[in-house]
Amino acid sequence: MKKQTFVICDQETGYACGLMEYMNQRKNLPFDVQVFSSRESLLSFTKENETDLLLICDGLMCRELGEQNIGRIVLLSEGEVSREYAGFPAIYKYQPSEKLVEELMEDYAQRAVMHAALQIQKQMELIGVCSPLGRCGKTCFALTLGQILAEKKGVLYLNLEEYAGFETLMEREFSMDILDVMYFIRQKKENAIFGLHAALQKIGKLDFVPPAFSGGDLSDVRAEEWIRLLEDLASCGGYDTVILDLGMPGPQTLDLLSMCSRIYMPLVPGVMADAKRKHYEKEMRELGEEEILEKIRYLNLPETEPRGKGGYYLEELPQGNMGIFVRMLLKEEWDT
Repeated sequence: MKKQTFVICDQETGYACGLMEYMNQRKNLPFDVQVFSSRESLLSFTKENETDLLLICDGLMCRELGEQNIGRIVLLSEGEVSREYAGFPAIYKYQPSEKLVEELMEDYAQRAVMHAALQIQKQMELIGVCSPLGRCGKTCFALTLGQILAEKKGVLYLNLEEYAGFETLMEREFSMDILDVMYFIRQKKENAIFGLHAALQKIGKLDFVPPAFSGGDLSDVRAEEWIRLLEDLASCGGYDTVILDLGMPGPQTLDLLSMCSRIYMPLVPGVMADAKRKHYEKEMRELGEEEILEKIRYLNLPETEPRGKGGYYLEELPQGNMGIFVRMLLKEEWDT
């Protein structure tokens, strides 16, 4: 993988070189690090070279740098940042290098997620389905939604629950599941998308990848690996929509939820359900994830269960009460 260009610009040359040396020792960071101590030399470099990340002391920042081909600018601050550059993220300069780099990578990773989300959404819509409640009809809703959308477009259903129960639900075993697909992603194989297609199964016209049988292993899959899978799906052009059945929402699902254009959260009436919903909303606000909350549509679903086990009964869902509910929802929201 081609390394990205990371530039450090600080008048204290010893400080900048020390930080560069620390980052070069971190072999897992995908950056080629450059150091500059003057604004003039930095501008000369950025005019001729694409820069992915710039860490610059606020005393050397200028408006012209904001107009250069620089992916992300982070200010290296000794205290309060001047009002003119208050819109840029800032990191306190005099802290341990380990902590500084941790903050910097967290900021850059979040920016990478947002960039990936925008690129993917241009080519493919992501719909999230999740709920803090059990037995609320979430998976029946997601499978019905997917099948109805698949009547007119290419749709893929991905279930990321730890205990999805699909082998019992469909009364069959699967030779491959989502973790096999993620193995290809982890190996960074160029043909990872073919691994996904080898695992594909169908419910009616809806494509799905069998959920993980060893659900506990899902926690080992990093956000960037899921993003790589979604990027591959978007680039291959095979799907208009991907439905992510995320189970219980939590901190580990934030990156995926932030990439969704729509989020459906089935609930059930009652004091306990209302308390759990409010608990979830409070946590999201404390995490600064108001944008996720704004995309959520809460649903009270009709009571629906497949009439029996087996793929045939799942294919019947669009013809039942859940199908009527979903078609009305689509007509209301999408005029579909």
